[in-house]
This record gives sequence, structure tokens and C-alpha cells, in this order.
Amino acid sequence: MKKRMIPMAVSSADFDPSMNMIDPMEASAFGVIYARYSSHSQRDVSIEQQVKDCMAYAARNNIYIVACYADRHMTGRTDRRPEFHRMLRDAEAGGWSFVLTWKNDRFARNRYDAAIYKAKLKKCGVRCLFSQEYIPAGPEGILLEAMLEGDAEFRSAQMAVDIKRGLAYNAEHCMVTGAIPFGYRRTKDYTLELDPDRAPLVKEIYDRFLAGWKIIDIANDLNRRGITTASGKPWGRNSFHSMLSNERYTGVYIYGDIRTPGGLPAIIDRDTWLAVQRRLHTKKNPVGRSRSYGDYLLTGKLFCGHCQRPMVGVSGKTRPGKPLYYYYVCQGRRLSHDCQKQNVRRDWLEEKVCAMVAGLVMQDDVVEWMADCVVDYQRRHKEDGTLQALASQLKQTRAAIGNVMAAIEAGIITATTKDRLLELEAQEQKLAQALETEKALRPTYTRERVIFWLEQFRAGDLTDPAFRLRLVTTFVNAIYLYDDHLKVVLNYTGRNSSVDFPLVEDALDSGAVDGGPYNVETGPPQVANPNPAPIGAGFGFVLFLNNLGKIKPKSLSHFSFWWKLLWLRVLSAWLGLSVTGNRLG
Repeated sequence: MKKRMIPMAVSSADFDPSMNMIDPMEASAFGVIYARYSSHSQRDVSIEQQVKDCMAYAARNNIYIVACYADRHMTGRTDRRPEFHRMLRDAEAGGWSFVLTWKNDRFARNRYDAAIYKAKLKKCGVRCLFSQEYIPAGPEGILLEAMLEGDAEFRSAQMAVDIKRGLAYNAEHCMVTGAIPFGYRRTKDYTLELDPDRAPLVKEIYDRFLAGWKIIDIANDLNRRGITTASGKPWGRNSFHSMLSNERYTGVYIYGDIRTPGGLPAIIDRDTWLAVQRRLHTKKNPVGRSRSYGDYLLTGKLFCGHCQRPMVGVSGKTRPGKPLYYYYVCQGRRLSHDCQKQNVRRDWLEEKVCAMVAGLVMQDDVVEWMADCVVDYQRRHKEDGTLQALASQLKQTRAAIGNVMAAIEAGIITATTKDRLLELEAQEQKLAQALETEKALRPTYTRERVIFWLEQFRAGDLTDPAFRLRLVTTFVNAIYLYDDHLKVVLNYTGRNSSVDFPLVEDALDSGAVDGGPYNVETGPPQVANPNPAPIGAGFGFVLFLNNLGKIKPKSLSHFSFWWKLLWLRVLSAWLGLSVTGNRLG
């Protein structure tokens, strides 16, 4: 019998393996906890409470926790979170199957980031679970999770509006709105005044820089004298840029677009500051260009229609010095060479898929049907065995309490009766709390709210990468690509949840194939095409004919034109088409 591998549990400031309520040998799965809070005004107990609730959730679901990752004072609207990225790196190493967070907004408040990082975890075989929000694993769960992510982003945006309003008020009164520049200090009224010890150092640094001192020499002199930066660190080459370019030292209060001359006590005069800016400008190095890498929107959802294996993103050049081209290639063809599916250009396919899906799912009848599916699923899910069992146990416990009370009223009062009553009352309280918790963990959305949420996709911009990612992540379950059509499997239940689309590339120019809308019950119309073009074979003969038909005789030599016309007539006769010289003109 193969011995079970148990991952090593790692202690941290917020977690100890002894906090687990189950034995690792009896656990059905292993997981980690991710906790986060963003405000300095919150207490550390916030992290502790998140960990406590996640540990209780893990115990109920027989999951053994092996590590905890916690980001303090880190907003969920950005992905610059060190512990979060350490968790992602550890997920690639394997050993655990679940990431437990308190709520969906602890993982990320930005839908784009949430989709990207959940997809990365999914590739590692890791699923996200939320101790305070129940999200099922099926297709309906994808829609519910997307709605929760939207709610989290809305709350975050609303909070940001309130914070910005307060900061704008402070800025109008020249009050502190963030970090205090070196040389100033905060007053009791939250305005800025000169720091008598550091303000002269700012003027000294400006004067030395204008006198020709090197940055490193200024830093070495300050360090030798025991003077540190505003954060208490030694001075270095990069310690002076923000100081030497900060216009606030001339007495201008700056916050965003708000500029208030005289809002601060000045440390240096305007002419000195401008002279420093001219010297800084002459010392600047050219800004390096960041390299652009290809992103593949359909990775993990795109499969070969011939061999059913995944299609992955690749890139390559025709020759050195030429730009990169991006494709999707069948893994069967790429690795084992036993599939004949040709490569497909990434940009063309992604544009086609997004247009088709948007056209299909944004029909009024489809939106209403999907809303009905979600509401029906919620109704069925609320009637599942867990809720019924808890309600039944609570009913039985209350009946038992009634029996004991009846015995007491009849004069049967003993120590056993009293202990039994206390035991039943404690059990009643526990079951009532468990029932309320179970109900709260299952988000309930009305049909109107689901329709309102789905209709937000109507205003989406198909050229926006973030919207395209949301569209594919929310609605597309899988795509099977054939030579002349593709099958899209959508994330909702009911019959006909997969739709076939004809796929001929020249339709992008000619309009022969409409990307939508299609009726979900009948499927898309089948376009009558006398010469269907397999994408794998150079993307179709029809495209070649259309492009050739745009060549005018005056751009060719007389000899070249008539040879091309003769060759075209031969091919057209074979295909049963009628082509004359007038078409070329």
C-alpha cells in the first residue's frame, strides 16, 4: 500500500499547526490560509479573526491547514502583496489543494486581478474557498463568484470615493494628505511647518548639488555625520531624486491637480529649484523600453476538436529582425505529432470568440434564461440535505426540550433532568447558530439583480483586454476548435448549453458569418458556403480569391495580368465559379 504524503506544516506569527482541529492522517485534503487587511486603523485581531474562522471552516470540511499567508496594510485593489505572491509561488510547488480566505474581497478587490490569479491557482490544481461565502463548484458558481467579485469591487470603489473626498477637503486647507517631505513636520492641526533640524539640510543638499557635488559624495558626507533619511535609513544614490525634484520645497502645496502657492513654508527659492531641475534634466538617461509579451486569453479553455487535447499559446518569427507572431497550437501536434490540426493566429481567434460569445449571451431571452437558471439553482441549493438536516435536528432538539419542560411541570425534578435540559438548550443554541451560518454562507440574488448584473456586459468594450477576460472567464467553460467551426460550451445549465459557430476567416471582412446574436434554443444559422475554408490550410481559398480580386490591371504588367487571369479562370472553372476580367478591374 502506497504511503500517503503529508506536506510539512509551517509555523508563522499568525499560525501554528496545533491550531488544526483534525488529524493530518485523517484529513481528506490539505490547504493554506490567506488573510489580508488594508487599513492602518484596523487591529491585528482582524487577521486573527480571519484565521480563526478559516480554521473552523477547514475543520468542518476535513481540510488540514499547513501554512498561513498574511498581508498587513495591503490593499486588495493591487497585486503588490508580498505574502500573496509567496503563496502563488508555493502553489506551483504543490502539496496542497485549497486556499482558504475569509471572504472573496480578501483575495482581491479587482475583478481583473481575481480572474488572473484564480486561473493561475487552477493551473496548479488549487481552488479558492471562502469561509464566509459559499460558492458551489458548478457552472452556476462561476456566475455567483463573478457577482461577488463585482460587489467587492463596487464596495472598494465606493470606499475610495469617500477617502478621496476627505483627502480633497484636507488639500483645500493645505493639510497633510500623505507622507511628510524631509525637512517638514506635522502640527497639531495637521498642517506642515519647518523642521528646525532638517530644513537646513535640504538647503545644504540643493546648494551642494548646484555647486557640482556628485550625488554619492553628498550621501557619503551625510552618512558620515550620522544623518539619516526620513525613514531612518542611510543615504544612497537613489535617496535624492524625489527631494531634488520636489516643488513643495518652494512653498507650493501640491495634491493631485490642486496647487496652492504659499500653502507651505518655503525652504529654497524658486530660482534655485529651477536651476536644479535644469541640471537634473541634463543628467537623465534615456528611458528603457519594456519588452512586450504575449498574453493568451483562451489558455486552459481552448481544446483541439480533432484530438480533444489542449491548445496552447506559442510565438515565433519568420526570420531574425521580424516581429513576433502569436498562435495557438494543438499539444498533440506539438508534442506527439499525431494530430494534423494547424496553428491558428491568436488575435484573430480571440476576436472571433469574444464577438460570438458577446453576441450570444447578450440576447434578451438568453439573459432572462440565465437569470432563471441562477435563481432556480439557488432555490434547489437552499433545499439541499445540509440545511434540511440542520433544520430537522433543531426541530427534534426543541421537541426534546418541550418534553423535559413538561416533565418538570409534572413535578419530575432531578439532577439528571436539570443536566439534560442544560445540554439540550446548549445543543439548540449551537444548531440555531449553525443553521443561520449555513443560510448566510449561501448568497441569494433576486432575478432582477441577476439580470441587472448580466446587462452590464452590454456596455463592455470588446477591444478592452480586461473586459474580454471577464467575458471569457464568466461565460466560457470550454472551446473546441475544428477546421471549419468551433464549439463553445457556456457556463450555464440547461439543454443546448454548447453552441456551434461556422468559422471562415474571410467572414471578418466580407460579413458572411454574423458573430451573433443567435437563439440559444435553435443554435446559430448555418451559412451556405460553396467553398468552406479550413483554417489550418492557410485560412481558406475564399480569402485568397477575395484578395486577388482586389488587384487592378494597371498595377501589373500586361503579361503578368493575363497569366493571373488565365490561372484564375482555370481554378474557377474547377470550382464551378464564373470569373471575368471585369471583376479584376
